[in-house]
Amino acid sequence: MRLPFRCAVLVGLVLAVSACAQGRDTRASTPRAQFQQYVSDKEHAEGVAAQGTLLADGVSAQEYETAVAWLESCLKQSGVTLVNHGWNPVNYQRMNLWYVNAAMPDDEVAARGDQCHAAHLARIEQRYALEHAPRMSSALLAESRSCLSGRGMTTSGAGTSLADLVRTAGLSEERTVLKCVLRGVEKLYPGVPVTIS
Repeated sequence: MRLPFRCAVLVGLVLAVSACAQGRDTRASTPRAQFQQYVSDKEHAEGVAAQGTLLADGVSAQEYETAVAWLESCLKQSGVTLVNHGWNPVNYQRMNLWYVNAAMPDDEVAARGDQCHAAHLARIEQRYALEHAPRMSSALLAESRSCLSGRGMTTSGAGTSLADLVRTAGLSEERTVLKCVLRGVEKLYPGVPVTIS
């Protein structure tokens, strides 16, 4: 008799928690959104060709930002807003970009974003990350080193990336390094979603 009661309580709890979502429809929307074409074949081909032109001689930060502007224009035509938090301060290899439209199901926003991204930015983004070594923002690097120092760890001043911090602190301290970097991100970039990698 206890098992059915526990199951009923668990189901009730799940339903109660799901009803507390932030005013959004919590039902899963139709997965068809990912198969819907939101970017025309013409725009996709033109975007891929434009990326190819930028890729001809490598990719600069300015060219990356140009491609982000193309992405934003595509998203706008699709009814989606691009939220650009700038370069990721952990590695400066990618920009922190988010797609938003509160009136659209999340999977549709993602599908529209993915298609615009593929047409206008994907190849540029990948190439930029390959051509430019990761480097942490100087403010975040200083904050992370200060945190590590406070925990009795010494890091050399030569390194400029997350990998450098882990290498100098010691692989066994990787978790501590990640905690210090996260702490620095939360302090210096509050409310900004940042990927730590």
